[in-house]
Amino acid sequence: MRNLSKEVFYRSLNAAQLTILGVNLPMSLIEHYRLLYEYEKDCNLKMLAMLESVPETSRSDTRFQQAVTIAGHLAACRENWLDNMQGEGTEQVHWFDEVCVFIELRPRFAAIEAQWTAYLTSLDDAKLVQDFEFPIEDNSLYSLRTEIQVVQLFAHAPYHRGQIALLVDQLGGETVDTDYVDWAVSG
Repeated sequence: MRNLSKEVFYRSLNAAQLTILGVNLPMSLIEHYRLLYEYEKDCNLKMLAMLESVPETSRSDTRFQQAVTIAGHLAACRENWLDNMQGEGTEQVHWFDEVCVFIELRPRFAAIEAQWTAYLTSLDDAKLVQDFEFPIEDNSLYSLRTEIQVVQLFAHAPYHRGQIALLVDQLGGETVDTDYVDWAVSG
């Protein structure tokens, strides 16, 4: 097998499979962020499963709506920032929707994850260092480096998923570990 064929084969594997084989391919920064987003999507699925595990009898508790609102906030963050990064920031939704509907979360996350996956696929390392502009309250424009917001995509969610896990546990639901190391070695 020629080296080129090996590299093509290795690039078809995930990080855990490469580790098992002892292969350490250099990864570009955007490839690293795409990999982290795959982890993020897995965490979202686990978060939604945690919410779904809350017994029906506990769903009238205000803590359940609080957990749903927090999950809705994570979706809103992704929707709003992608709107800012790709458009003109004209399709903004409420950051914290106090009446977020539980049964709408799973399709909402599926839709925004597909959009973010496509967006990250369109980026390269050069685009990461470019700025994007978005409107702020006083109708002026604010500029932010694309990479900062991509990192925020991963950095913001663990805090809120922890809040959701605590609420789910208090409500008698099943919590799931969303640590990166568990995901990375599970393949």
